[in-house]
Amino acid sequence: MDIDQNIVNSLEYARSSWGKVATLGGILFVPFLILFVFIFIGAISNNGFVLGLLIFIGILIMLIAFFLANGYFFRVIKSTLAGLDEIPDFDDWGELLVGGLKVLVVELIYSIIFGILASIPIFIIFLVLGLIGSFLGIAGSIADASISPAVLAGSGVFIWVMYLGIFLTYLIMIAVGLLYYIVSFIGISNMAYQDNMGSAFAISEIRERISSIRWGKAIIWVLATYFVTLIAVLVSYILGLLLVGIIVVPIIIMPFLIIFLARSTGLLYLNK
Repeated sequence: MDIDQNIVNSLEYARSSWGKVATLGGILFVPFLILFVFIFIGAISNNGFVLGLLIFIGILIMLIAFFLANGYFFRVIKSTLAGLDEIPDFDDWGELLVGGLKVLVVELIYSIIFGILASIPIFIIFLVLGLIGSFLGIAGSIADASISPAVLAGSGVFIWVMYLGIFLTYLIMIAVGLLYYIVSFIGISNMAYQDNMGSAFAISEIRERISSIRWGKAIIWVLATYFVTLIAVLVSYILGLLLVGIIVVPIIIMPFLIIFLARSTGLLYLNK
């Protein structure tokens, strides 16, 4: 399946059951309402302990809702890998919580790994820039910078080197971001396919799967899903200005995007 077919299929899949989209939206939205009500009740109680307790309970409910949403994302991937074309039901809430927790752990671990991978070359770049700046500072202290063409030229070179360093930093962040997006999502899909959390970190299996998909195709998939997400963000912003977005965005757009992305991820993993 080409990427354009993947995207179209995933969009059609997500809109095949607005009821389930709204159910997922309710899971995401209701906890915010509960937290708002709890804060209001705590505020009018004039009791700091009661306010703090209600906020704690509200945040706990929001975390549970976040795990459930993550778990449903995982369930949609598993359903897609099983060859099912119908959006899965909301049942076995315990399984959803466990699945959501697994996805969160995988994402956190990969975030740390790729964060370190990005930090090393960026640190080296700014270390080199610091050394160049120190060298120019020493040169400026030896010669009168106001009359030394060499020092002035060196300062100009340093500015361009600094711009180059910033540009390289952005390139590194983009490259590592792409790798994180691809590897973590394929890792989560591999975990769903093998029904084993360790499979999310089976690097050889993940590398083999990405190779069968082809890196170029995977990168195009990232850009395509990012484009869909960007459109959703723009629509959400416009609806937010019209106030109707307060309801439509969390109830419809966000859950629609979650289901779309899960379906698209599963199809990419299957490479069909």
